[in-house]
Amino acid sequence: MSSETTLQVYHHHLKIPIETYFDTVKEFLNPWDERAYQFAVHRHLEKTDDHGIVGMVRQEKDENFVYLDAAVRYPVNTRN
Repeated sequence: MSSETTLQVYHHHLKIPIETYFDTVKEFLNPWDERAYQFAVHRHLEKTDDHGIVGMVRQEKDENFVYLDAAVRYPVNTRN
């Protein structure tokens, strides 16, 4: 029997105070770049001991918060 790894995708919705967001991504030249969003989500996953793999992240913001909608992938082993 062989086994393959498939990925199961879940969406994580984060609401981050804007100052916390800026502090998290302070090393990025452009805090509104998708790599910065992915980094912020990655940091959140680390803090919650979540081992998901961050994919595409969408962002919205207002004057107080940054809202991130992240596709997070989880490997699932299946047997054939």
